[in-house]
Amino acid sequence: MLPRYQPMLPVDEELADGSGWVHEIKWDGYRVLAYCADGHVKLASRRGNSLNKRFPAVTQALTIFPDRAVLDGEVVAFDRQGKPSFSLLQKSRDSVLSLRFVVFDLLYLRDRSLCSLPWYERRALLEEECTGLPLVLVSPLLFKDVESSLSFVKEHGLEGIVSKAEDSPYLPGQRSRFWRKRKLIRTMDLVVMGVNAVGSRIRSFGAGVYDTKGRLLFLGNVGSGLNQNDLDFLADAVPLLALEPPQVGDSSFIRFRPHLVAEVECLELTEQLRLRHPVFKRFRFDKRAEECRLEDDGP
Repeated sequence: MLPRYQPMLPVDEELADGSGWVHEIKWDGYRVLAYCADGHVKLASRRGNSLNKRFPAVTQALTIFPDRAVLDGEVVAFDRQGKPSFSLLQKSRDSVLSLRFVVFDLLYLRDRSLCSLPWYERRALLEEECTGLPLVLVSPLLFKDVESSLSFVKEHGLEGIVSKAEDSPYLPGQRSRFWRKRKLIRTMDLVVMGVNAVGSRIRSFGAGVYDTKGRLLFLGNVGSGLNQNDLDFLADAVPLLALEPPQVGDSSFIRFRPHLVAEVECLELTEQLRLRHPVFKRFRFDKRAEECRLEDDGP
């Protein structure tokens, strides 16, 4: 019986000094602990739920793992350009061509816990055990310095980096400063297409952008990042911008004429043209709605 673990987690903090650290890609997938023993495999989520039925191809691939082991990594879907795609991962649950188990740590091997070993020793064993396995990719290391690693992931449109102290132990279930993450966030200027209201209270706003044909496309709702002053401002805008009188007392979406512009951060714009994890930053009173065009927004 293999011991059960919870994954170690990074803190969201920049490095003051990059010496003694390594940097990896922050993968855009499902965090998975893989328990391999005598041809039997269990893929477990961060909460310990089985993911075997969700990713049967990965489960089957790991049945040939040569030793009793516990691996830490992410199941990642790659698009045709080789870029990790969370939206593709949600849509395609068992595509052998696009799914990979990207492993970045080894917690247990041959009846021995490795958690107390420094990262570099675990990494050496990981490379020895996992190189060449089908559907398994050992997470590649980036440049030794932080800025070069960040430049690489930005150039390739990746989510960010995770930096790990070379002498770091593995601390199951802990969020530790031995590991640091740094995300690259996309910023977009979007048209406020309306507000979501419950009675007289504004909860969020709908955001959109003009496409190349001049059509206003809805990209999703934005609620995170709005403080009370922002919500009050949107409420005051209702009688000025609403295309039709709002319903009283019901949950509703009140459509606005295109005028107000908001700056929004998000991790990505998905293949379905939806904002992923959008966060409101500010209203752009210096920009007109018709200037918010899809082709103008780069990563």
